[in-house]
Amino acid sequence: MTTALAALAVLGVAVAVIALVALHIVPSGLSALRDPVSAYGISRWRALYRTQTLATAVAAASLAGALLAAGIPSTLPALIALAALALARAPISWVPMDAADAPRTATGSRHNLLAFGAFAAASVGGFMTGIAFSAAGVASALWQHFVAVRSASCMATLADQIITTLGLDTALPSVFRVTGS
Repeated sequence: MTTALAALAVLGVAVAVIALVALHIVPSGLSALRDPVSAYGISRWRALYRTQTLATAVAAASLAGALLAAGIPSTLPALIALAALALARAPISWVPMDAADAPRTATGSRHNLLAFGAFAAASVGGFMTGIAFSAAGVASALWQHFVAVRSASCMATLADQIITTLGLDTALPSVFRVTGS
């Protein structure tokens, strides 16, 4: 049972990564550097975005099941975080973000809550399972909660701030120019 759940988790990650790469390659008019992944959910590529979110949910739920089935001690926080991640990612594609030029809506606010829950759960899960890059997830979650959620949409990103602070937008504007869409 543990092996089957772990294999399903790996398959979920693979599908999610392939879908995410495909989303960044398709002619969507969105920028992988400037636009949140959620913006694909309000584009003509929403089915591919839904594939990515559901695959992430399957991966998280399967990994939680594999950890539980393996009986590894001290994994309760990781199990809770993985379950929360699955519960946040599964419905998020049916709760779209607000478009940049649209007024804020209750649906968009619910999307922000689900996104924050997913970021926080992934960060906690990362810390609990020893993933080295979980600090970036915490930074993203905090950015989402304190800064981006106050904008007209989720268009403000942590990447914008990092690129600007490092001066990459002025050093290589053809690659790193920060603009809204």
